This record gives sequence, structure tokens and C-alpha cells, in this order.
Amino acid sequence: WKALSISSELQLRISMVEVHMWKHLIPPSVDLDVKLIEGLVVKAGTTVRLPAIMRGVPVPTAKWVTDDTEIKPDGKYKIETDNYSTVLTIKDCVRKDTGEYLLTVSNAAGSPPTGPINILEVTPEYMVISWRPPKDDGGSPIINYIVEKRQSKKETWGVVSSGTSHTKIKVPRLQKGCEYIFRVRAENKIGIGAPLDSEPTVAKYMFDPPSPPGKPTVYDITENAATVSWTLPKSDGGTPITGYILERREASGKWVRVNKTPILDMKYRVTGLFEGNTYEFRVFAENMVGLSKPSPSSDPIKASRPISPPGPPINPKLKDKTKESADLVWTKPLKDGGSPILGYIVECQKSGTTQWNRINKDELIRQCAFRVPGLIEGNEYKFRIKAVNIVGEGEPRELPETVLAKDILSPPEISLDVTCRDLITVRVGQTIRITGKVKGRPDPEITWSKDGKVLVQEKHVEILHDLPTVELQVKEAKRSDHGKYIIAAKNSCGQAQAFAVVNVLDRPGPCQNLKISYVTKDSCMISWESPVDNGGSEITNYIVEYRQPNQRGWSIVSSDITKRLVKANLVENREYFFRVCAENKIGPGPCIETKTPILAINPIDKPGEPENLHIAEKGKTFVYLKWRRPDYDGGSPNLSYHVERKLKDSDEWERVHKGSIKETHYMVDKCVENKIYQFRVQTKNEAGESNWVKTAEVVVKEDLQKPVLDLKLSGVLTVKAGDTIRIEAGVRGKPQPEVVWAKDKDATDLTRSPRVSIENTSDTSKFVLTKSRRTDGGKYVITATNAAGSFVAYATVIVLDKPGPVRNLKVTDISSDRCTVTWDPPEDDGGCEIQNYILEKCESKRMVWSTYSSSVLTNYAKVTRLIEGNEYIFRVRAENKMGTGPPTETHPIIAKTKYDRPGRPDPPDVTRVSKEEMTVVWNPPEYDGGKSITGYILEKKEKRSLRWVPVTKTPIPERRKKVTNLFPGHEYQFRVSAENEVGLGEPSLPSRPVIAKDPIGKIPLNFSALFQW
Repeated sequence: WKALSISSELQLRISMVEVHMWKHLIPPSVDLDVKLIEGLVVKAGTTVRLPAIMRGVPVPTAKWVTDDTEIKPDGKYKIETDNYSTVLTIKDCVRKDTGEYLLTVSNAAGSPPTGPINILEVTPEYMVISWRPPKDDGGSPIINYIVEKRQSKKETWGVVSSGTSHTKIKVPRLQKGCEYIFRVRAENKIGIGAPLDSEPTVAKYMFDPPSPPGKPTVYDITENAATVSWTLPKSDGGTPITGYILERREASGKWVRVNKTPILDMKYRVTGLFEGNTYEFRVFAENMVGLSKPSPSSDPIKASRPISPPGPPINPKLKDKTKESADLVWTKPLKDGGSPILGYIVECQKSGTTQWNRINKDELIRQCAFRVPGLIEGNEYKFRIKAVNIVGEGEPRELPETVLAKDILSPPEISLDVTCRDLITVRVGQTIRITGKVKGRPDPEITWSKDGKVLVQEKHVEILHDLPTVELQVKEAKRSDHGKYIIAAKNSCGQAQAFAVVNVLDRPGPCQNLKISYVTKDSCMISWESPVDNGGSEITNYIVEYRQPNQRGWSIVSSDITKRLVKANLVENREYFFRVCAENKIGPGPCIETKTPILAINPIDKPGEPENLHIAEKGKTFVYLKWRRPDYDGGSPNLSYHVERKLKDSDEWERVHKGSIKETHYMVDKCVENKIYQFRVQTKNEAGESNWVKTAEVVVKEDLQKPVLDLKLSGVLTVKAGDTIRIEAGVRGKPQPEVVWAKDKDATDLTRSPRVSIENTSDTSKFVLTKSRRTDGGKYVITATNAAGSFVAYATVIVLDKPGPVRNLKVTDISSDRCTVTWDPPEDDGGCEIQNYILEKCESKRMVWSTYSSSVLTNYAKVTRLIEGNEYIFRVRAENKMGTGPPTETHPIIAKTKYDRPGRPDPPDVTRVSKEEMTVVWNPPEYDGGKSITGYILEKKEKRSLRWVPVTKTPIPERRKKVTNLFPGHEYQFRVSAENEVGLGEPSLPSRPVIAKDPIGKIPLNFSALFQW
């Protein structure tokens, strides 16, 4: 009964506590003067008092912080806190007291989770922890838990999870071997409760490494390997063993790991040992925690091979036999028993007996071959062979067949080496080697021969016979040693022959029949015939050289000629010797020389006839003859000419000059006017005279010839401005024509210009105009006139210059940041195509020109990046390949748009006032600036404040906006500005003040105040 009474009382008390906590639990809040929130400015030396009203159940605690440091009461700072308010007083303010002061108020809501924190799983990388929910949830359900961790030696906490609703969590990313403390805090909608800390725990495995295995045992030892085994450890450390690590070391050496991966069995075959070395072994066991301590070391062992008698020899057989002996061969045994084979024993058993007799009684046979002597012809024998090592004799191996003692008869067989079957090529001075093998029973008689002559042993020839190998050596080979070498073998059963062809390479012999022909003053032809002996190799080229009699050294005419004929260049009147040699891949052979020198001169002959004899000009009493030097001068450069004339009815020719004429023209005078004459000319040199060349009959009188102008100009003459204009015309006509120069059919005489000079000769007229100008271009007229008539020629001249100024320069489509500049091409393009235009701009107030574009190809350009309101001047210049023309400037223009910003709207109205929000509406402005309204900017401020604050970050498309997050009881005003594509217009007048009537509202837990002075 008593117990029941206590239980009822306890239930009643708990119920009362729940009702009390739920009814009076109030989160903390702060009321602060608006002036402090906006910022406070005071003078240095002033005492500042910061009051704040606190509310909350239970009573909150206050904490003042500046520059992340909590303020403690001292001589400068004073903090007065009671159940309803807190006041921070700063005495004698100085400049460094400027900053933000943060007040934090808090109370306890709820209790920590129920402990202790259980560590469910521990590893080096993570731990799993759990806890129980708090006994007191603060009157509100638990939303989640905040789990944190820190190392024992550090003060800072790190968040593991801030949003879990479970009472169990895995804490990852731990450092192996570090000690950690965990804490958990419960959170409901009111706030975060007190923390629950765990006991320090080290991040490591919960198990231990295994104990060491048993002492290893070593067996099955060879010279390079051994098998090691061991027993299980006494303890596996609480977790299964994953493998074993085996190590070895040589005597007094370092331990070396044997296996790369853990051994799963309890034995291991160790390889890679060195014969004769002593080794010890030890083993480690391994589980998930790590390695155990090493096992005791094994007994030392020595790597050596086990020794036993050798195995039997392999494949014994009969290689050869006679009536008195037998040649046996075999292969060494596969197994030597662990010790080197010392030798072999051969035993013999005569047919019809059972006794084996040892043949080599005194010493062992070292080779795998043996000749058994002392056989009796006609008897049959069996043979067997045994290997012997340091232990003793091994198992014997018997020949598979019996051997009959008798001679083997066979005819000779000759087999030359592969290198001797084809052509054998050697150089002079080298040794000719012909090798081969000769077989036959009985041994054949061998002879060597060449060209029908038997070769015998001598200083030059060496013959080696060691049957079955034979060899012939011809030392210091000569060119005459080439040919076919024959080897012959003969015995009682037959005979055989074989041959080898030898080529001895040497330099080629001398060339034959050297001849010099077609000698002139500057060249001659050299010919010869090939050598009789090419030295055993094809002639690759010939070397031709020359020298003068007073010189010792030879100079090369050609060193790579392949033909047997070459032309040599000579110097006139000099003598020359020549020599020729042939060359093959071995080198050049001996030379053949000319015995007498040749002289470089031409053979002189009569010259050819004069060429192109014609009458160049004639007058009343003269005829002017011209001709050309003959193509063939007969080998002499000293040519002269004879000129003769005769009347038509006369048979006698009259020489018209004394001596000889060296020139190729002559004026024949003292002729009779209107008489008919004929003229002839011949060539003469040291060898004689050529045939005569005659003209046609001609009447001697003065001829009239109409003028002809030969203008030496192809197409149009183009010059640059400032250069000189040069025009030349050839003039022909009889009598001599008068030449006149004019331009564009203008009667003005060009000779009056100081820049013009005209030079007339008997056959040319030259026109020169210096410092040409653009206006000097055009068509020039050249007129030649004489008694026979006149001739007119035309020459077109183009003077290239820079282009003229552009025309009709205008600026259109002007806006706030761009415009369009247009113009017409210049009247004068300078004689060549306009390549581009250069557009420049400058601001009127700065008068500094800058190039906007130097590559405008059209007659207009769009100018961008202007500054609104600035005045600009533009200028344009045309450019061709000669340069840039003069600029043309525009009138000043101002960069502005034809549109404007919108006007000022009417003051906005406030509707639907509530405790935290208001709805503001407004009308559009009467003037939209010529562009549609794109949005509005709404601003607010408290009535006592001077700063307007935008309500939104972006323009509002509608004319209504709900303004939220207002402070209850504060009085607000609003204003609005309209915006179009041009920009933002002026704001409206403020609205009437409206109070945000909100009796109950959430007040921030933190605030900041800014002091400046």
C-alpha cells in the first residue's frame, strides 16, 4: 500500500512538471533601440552605453563579443545584467573601440541525451557509437542529434553529423593510434540541448596480433633450395590467421623476406640459395591486426647438393671400325649424382663368353669417345660404358649391337666447304684457302692441280691433309693465281674429283692506244682503249690527267668518266702532256702517258664570206655599205676586208680603198649621180681570201623616205608622282624629219616648261619630264615631218599619286553610344584603285585624334563605344597603294539618344498592413520617355532613417509588391522609380508613413552595432 502511494505521487509530480515546462518555456529574444542597429558615431573620450531588453523562460544569459573575443568586465568595460535587461558600458572610447559588438542571449531548453555513449566497434579507421534519447525532450519532440569529435590532445571539435535522427552512427576518417572523445547533443524546434561526452578511446583494432609460430624445421636441402616447415602459433590474437611471412639470413647477415605474398600453408620451398652458404630461417604469423613477433630461428643449414653415383651414359654407338680396332662414342649421363664426372670405363665381352674385361685399366677416359685396340679380325664383340664420379662407378650402358672386327671398304667421296662451292674471291696479297672433306676406305691418295699442272708443296703453296679434312693454301696470291683448282682422290675402290674457281682481285692493267685529236686553241679530244686485264673486277671509271712540260704535278681533267673519250679544256699557246689510268673497286691501275706534248692552237684556214652585205644608205654621190663578220674565221682572229665597185656596162672591178678594212662598214664616195653601180666585199686572213659577196645593181641618187617613228614603249607608261617621265622614239626618214612633242592635242609647246627637256639626234628623239605630277598624266603626241610626209605616234602616261579627299562626309543614326559615318569616294583615286579608308575620331574637349579603323573597305562605317553626352568629330582619308590622301572632317555631333528616361510616378499607396508585411501599389508615370516601361524599383526606409533601401534586387514588372520582413511597431515609407531601355527615371515622392502593427513577432537572437568617430 505504501509503495502504491509513492508511485501515485511520483506520477502526479511528473505530470505537473510537464504542464509547467510546456506552459512557461519561452525562447530568448532581445529588444534594441533602432539607432543602435543602424550604427552609432561618437567622439573619442565619450562614454558609450548600450542597453538591451531580454525576454525568455527560463531567464536567458547574456554574452557580449567584439572581434570574436568575449568581453569581460574590467576598468574599461562594465556589464550590468538582470532578469530583464543587460547593459554594456564603454568608458573613455578611443579609435580602436570602433567595430561591431555582438550580443548573444540564450537559455537552457531540454536536457542532454542519456549516457553513457557506448563504443560498439573500434578500428583504426572508424568507430561505431550509440546513445539513448534524453530523458527530458524539453517539451518538444527531438528533431535530430548533433555528433562531434575531437582528439584528446586538441581543443577544437569537428562535426561528424548535424542531421541524424538515429541513436547510432559510424564515425569515419579516424587516424590510427589517435585517442578520440565524442559528444552528442539533442536538438528540438526550440534549440540545442546540453552535450553528452564519451570516454577517450584509441582508434585501433579490438584484437591483438597472433603469438609467434613454432621453431622452423628445414629439410630436402639442395645446392640452391630447401623446404621450411613450422607449427601453428599458440594464439591467433582473437581473429583468424591470414598467412605467414618467412625470412632468411646468411651467417651474421641481415634478415631478408622470402615470400612477396603471405603463405597460406605451414611449409614453403625456398629457392635462390647459393651453394656452400649457411642459412637460418624464421617465421611471422599475420592476422587482420598485424604481424606477430618472429619465431625462434631454425638450426643453421648449408646449401649443398646430395651426392650419389652417376647415371649411365647416353646413346653409346659405333662410330668407325677396322679389323683391329673399333671407335666408340657416347653422351655424358643426365645425372652426375651431385658430383662432377671424373671419367669413363669401357668394357669388352667377346662373343661366346660371359666375362666383361675392362679395356682402359690404367686411367679413366676423359672424353666421350674411345678407340678400342687389339681386336682379332673376324671375331664379334660387345661393348659397354660406365661413368665414374667421386662416389664410384655408375650403372653401365651397353651398345645395342655387336661389332664384327673387319675393315670397311668404300670409294672416295669429296665434299668441299660451302664457302668453296661458289666463286672464291680474294685480293692480291691475301691467302687462297680451299677446304673440304675426303672420305674413303682405305684412305685415298689426294692430288691438287691447276691448268693441267700438279701442285706440290712449296713456299708459295701449302697442302694440308689430315683425313678426312683437306686444305690447299696459296699464300700471297697474285693476279696470275686466278683460275680453276681441281682436287682428285683415288683408292682401290675408285676415284673422285671436285673443283673450285678462284678470282684474285687486283688493280686493272694499263689502258691501250692513247690518242689526242681535234686540237684547238682551247680544247682537244682524248681517247683510249680498255686494259687487257680488268684486275678481276669491272672497270668503274677512268682518271684523265694533264700537265705542262715545266710542271711536275699532274692536274685532273676528269676522275669519274666511264666512257673512253673526253674533251679537255686548254689555254691557248700552251703545251700539254696527258695520261690515263683505269680504276676498279680495288683501286687505280698504272697510267699510260703521251710521249710528246701538244700545242693549244687552232689550225688556220681561209675565212668564210662576209654575212648580210647590204646598202644601208645612199646619196647623190655616195653609197654606204654594211656587212657582218663571217661565222667562220678560219682559225685566225685577224680578219680584214676588201671592197670593190664597177659600173653596169663595165667588166672591170675597181678597189675603192687602199690597204685593208678592219671595220664591217664602208662609205663608197665619188660616185656619179644617176649611174648604175654594183659593189662586192671579201674576207681575208693569214691563210688567204674568201669568195666575193656582191650587192644588187643600184642607181646612185638621193632617195626620199617618209618619216617613221619607232616608239620604244610597250603599252602604258606608269610612274609614281615625283619620278621622271622618260619617252624615247626611233626616227627614220629622208631627209631628216623634224620631231615635235605635244600633250593631249594641246598646241602649247612643251619645251617652255622648265621641267621638260627634248633631245633630238639623227635617229632618235628623247623626251624627259622631271618631278612628275598627277596632272602630267595623259596622251602625249609625237609628230615627225619631212618633205616626204609626216608620221604621228602616241604615248599614254599614267602618274600614280595619293587619292584626293573623300566627298559628302555625313554622320547619321546617332544614339547614346554609336553612330554611322558615310561618304562618297574621292573624285581622283590617284590613278590606282582605292584599297581602303581610314576613319578617325576625337572628342571636341580633348582634340586628340585616334584611329577607329584603318581597314574600312566600304563607303560607310558604324562607330560604337561612344560616351553619352560627349561631342565628337570624325575624319576620313582614302588610301591606295601610293599612300593616304588628305582627310575630310565632319561637323561636331553629340552622342545622345532620341529617347529619354521615364518620368516620376505618383507617390505609392500602402494597403493590407499586417504585423510583418505590407502591400504597396502605384500608378505608371505620365511620361514613359518614348520607350515602354520595363519595370519598377521599389525602395523603403523607416521614417526616422535617411537611407533608402531597395526592396528587391531586380526590377518589378507589376505595379504591386508585397514587402515582408518588417519590424513590428516600426513606421515605414516607400517610393518607386520607373525604368525603360534608356535607364532609370527619378523616384516618386515618398508615401505616407505607415506603422507595421505586429503585437507578437520573432526577434533575432543576435544583433550587431557599428560605432565610428
